[in-house]
Amino acid sequence: MPVPGDGFVGLAADQNVGVEVLTRYAEFWKIPNKPVNKIPGTDVDTIFCSGRPEQAFDGKKVVISPCSAEDATRIAQDYDLTVTAGINMISLPVSEEAQVSIQTQTYDFQGSQIESVITSKGHVVLSRIRGRDTYLLSIDLVKNYNQLMSGVDDTPHPRFRFVTKLRGSYNLIPRFVRNRAFRDPAGLEKLREETIAPMECLRLIFLASIVKASGRAVPFVGFWRRGKDYALAVTHDVETREGLENGCMRLYDVEQKLHVRSTWNVPSDRYPLSNEILSKLAVAGELGAHDTRHDGRLVLADFEAKVKRVGECRTTLEQVSGKEVRGFRSPLLQHSNELVEALGKAGYTHDSSIPSWEILSPTSLGPHGIGTVFPFIASGIVEVPVSLPQDHQLLRVVGLKAPESIELLHKFSHWISSLGGACVLLVHPDYDFGLPENQDDYRRLLEVFTQDPKCDIMTLDEIARWWSHRDRVSWSLENGRMQVNMPDGQFGPVAGEIHVKLATDYDDRTGLRTELLS
Repeated sequence: MPVPGDGFVGLAADQNVGVEVLTRYAEFWKIPNKPVNKIPGTDVDTIFCSGRPEQAFDGKKVVISPCSAEDATRIAQDYDLTVTAGINMISLPVSEEAQVSIQTQTYDFQGSQIESVITSKGHVVLSRIRGRDTYLLSIDLVKNYNQLMSGVDDTPHPRFRFVTKLRGSYNLIPRFVRNRAFRDPAGLEKLREETIAPMECLRLIFLASIVKASGRAVPFVGFWRRGKDYALAVTHDVETREGLENGCMRLYDVEQKLHVRSTWNVPSDRYPLSNEILSKLAVAGELGAHDTRHDGRLVLADFEAKVKRVGECRTTLEQVSGKEVRGFRSPLLQHSNELVEALGKAGYTHDSSIPSWEILSPTSLGPHGIGTVFPFIASGIVEVPVSLPQDHQLLRVVGLKAPESIELLHKFSHWISSLGGACVLLVHPDYDFGLPENQDDYRRLLEVFTQDPKCDIMTLDEIARWWSHRDRVSWSLENGRMQVNMPDGQFGPVAGEIHVKLATDYDDRTGLRTELLS
């Protein structure tokens, strides 16, 4: 499958961590890339640098992202420029339908020999040194990436630790008390582009700057299966016996009529499990593990205790249902790097415990999230963020009614779909949508997706499998042309679903211009 182009994008940084982060940006898009040594080979035509390069890359087109205020000052001195730093909101269009934003530290380079290439509301994002193939970014892409990825850890608040350890479970606090403590009617104002998916703004800047600097079409791999623009996963966390025996069946009936297969996350030891119900749900969709007792103590356990606990949950659910359990969802959306590692050790292939952003984390008692609406690989397993506001946040924290929640979920799902992301819906059978009087509302929520031919409706396991397949795509240079390669024997029939697109240009008014190559 040859594509236009005659070289890799070289990734350069003084420290390994910089090269690692740049590689993650490139691998998100799946563009042809490779780390470069001091003197890049002839197969590299454009170089992306984190920090001021220590040597000249003669004959190459170079994009430089400053790695600190001191580094920005040295870069300015190299080109007889001045630079000022400040915190600014950067907003850029992905397309004419959607934009992405991030509030971050920026470095404003100024001088007579510099010209603007990409701007955002008066702030220069990418500039070019006149007469040179050298481009300067105003944003530190490596530092921003690391800051956002620190969202994998949601550190428990001392009050949460105290209450959970003292009482043995947060569940011993009456529900009405918990609901009152977690009310934030003004929380909707905090649900914005720059909180839900700032990572998408950074990723767009990375690719757009390469396209502008290289002056050629840059190939990248489509996010989803051929013919699909975005994905949806319908997921349910079943907290109570009432939810399992009644709420689940109501949601199940709606989904069956709409031919939607969903993921049902069930705790193994909180209430009696029905083999009949679990088998039915597993056949209609899939089962996911939801800890043992759903008591809030999982994130407080040591590593080996975490491994034991999540392993026991998986084993019990498989024994009761007779079906394989591959995925996990933590109670309260608790998450940490250690928990992800424990899941991998216990044999899970994917997790969906990290929100893109939520108004109020019950664990850290503040707003929290990972800042992306796409899956990513962490410690060897696929993490699928909960990208849409979960029903608990909308119904209990903000205080919306079910119809109001649907309108908001449709609004955010339209934005995520315009980015090409994964809409991950979390609906508890134990709450309002599981009640008999709200089944028409639940049907209305799902119909927007089922009626959209561009939506790829998958279970969490199917999303994880697909993303893992896509992650293994690689590039090579054959006879001066780029070639996309897929691992032998690993793709099977889905190999034909992989498709390549070209990023042909970027316009800071209309967004990224792309075309389908294959």
